[in-house]
Amino acid sequence: MTDKNSGTNDALVPATFGVIAGGMLAVIAYFPLVALLQNAFDVPELTATPKKYRGDTEPISPWYWVTWLVPVLIAIPAGWALSRWRRVRVFALAATVTIVLGAAAVAAVVISFEINGFAPD
Repeated sequence: MTDKNSGTNDALVPATFGVIAGGMLAVIAYFPLVALLQNAFDVPELTATPKKYRGDTEPISPWYWVTWLVPVLIAIPAGWALSRWRRVRVFALAATVTIVLGAAAVAAVVISFEINGFAPD
């Protein structure tokens, strides 16, 4: 007699570890990678002054946006390549989805602070 839930239970552990690993990479490694890329490409830093107190400022460099995209654009094909192996497929897919969603959340928060400013009023 076979257990119908064994496939689900077998996938739960690697999926859980994939979510944990992807979340840790998104929170711990994503922003330092972006900062490293911004330093490597000499992307000008944005001012921390709130938007309402700024005068006319330079437009944001296109490299600023590229540095936020590059780590995610590397993680997606890497996750897809890892998912080709059956043993790590569930782990790789869960980790990739979590990295992309976590990186989007981190990017949204940090970009919002950098563009709108975060100095006290």
